[in-house]
Amino acid sequence: FVDTLQHRILTMATLKSKHSSFLLVFLLITLFQSVYPLLTPTTTVTAASTKSSSSTIISPVTSSSSTTTSLPMSASTSTDHSEGRTIGFIGCGTIAVAIATGLLTQTDPNHMIHQVYVTKRSQAKSTALRKRFGDRIVVTEDNQEIVDQSDLIFLCVLPQFEESVLKALNIGHEKTLISLVSTSKLSTLIQNSNLPPSNVYKMICLPAVADHEGTPLLLPPAPPNSYLPSLLATLGGSKDSCIQCENEDIMEAMMVSTCMMGPIYGLMRANRDFLIEHGVSPKDANNVIGRQYWGMTKDALVKSQCEENAIDSLDQLIEEQTPGGLNEQALRNLEGAGVLDSYRDVMEAVLGRIHGKTDGSM
Repeated sequence: FVDTLQHRILTMATLKSKHSSFLLVFLLITLFQSVYPLLTPTTTVTAASTKSSSSTIISPVTSSSSTTTSLPMSASTSTDHSEGRTIGFIGCGTIAVAIATGLLTQTDPNHMIHQVYVTKRSQAKSTALRKRFGDRIVVTEDNQEIVDQSDLIFLCVLPQFEESVLKALNIGHEKTLISLVSTSKLSTLIQNSNLPPSNVYKMICLPAVADHEGTPLLLPPAPPNSYLPSLLATLGGSKDSCIQCENEDIMEAMMVSTCMMGPIYGLMRANRDFLIEHGVSPKDANNVIGRQYWGMTKDALVKSQCEENAIDSLDQLIEEQTPGGLNEQALRNLEGAGVLDSYRDVMEAVLGRIHGKTDGSM
């Protein structure tokens, strides 16, 4: 079904073949790396939670008249940051925490992070960041303080709050804004932030960026002298992991792949439950499903990164299935049952919701 996912995405937008294959497989790697630790009994998952010295944020629109004290810098200029950059997050949910964690733990000497300002909401997540990273995290209930103190600002609020949050802020023209709001449009971001177009971006990623295993999507492409692509590439662990989208249609088509996370987990769960129904212990079923899917997807990623295989690597993997063998027959049965066509219908529905044309229902 991986092969079909790739080709369906290609029909939704004019994507470079190399990028579409690489993106799809990298996203699958991301999904399996996210779920594998949960399935493997020997893996230790840590969660941090502690006390913060800041008061609870009352509204996502809060602001103040704080004076801007950050160093002037935009994503299209080169500025000396010998101690590292200061970044801010308005909204502190799962994605904000993942990005902050990834940037604070990456080791590229050209992209060291000095300090991170985050809103207190959600309190559990912001205090967990503070506990893990200490004084490098500043928790505040004041969105304007985050803007004033940060060179680079990540907007991570719910779609219904985007406009009101931005309009309540006074953002200096030397700042750079990146919206993680899924429904963001560049034109409205520019209008509501009152920033120059060259300083406004949209980004999409999955939580695996916390472990430098993500594939950030960036819109629009940054200028040649911008630090942004290489900074965001640290979230994927390789220089090619940040994919710059030519336009909003391309990004929205690529976003469909990220929305296949739930269906893929659902497939893995169905596979696990099948094993349990046939006598496999839940512990072994979880472990084998995590390991096997991870191995298959990793193989696909390795092949997609080879120049000679980049365009049709997924087709090659399917062709490698032994004719008449169990894998080939299983794929043929799924095709005959219309399962892969259903995946296309689901992706079209997702794209319709992203475009605002439908509610995504089928």
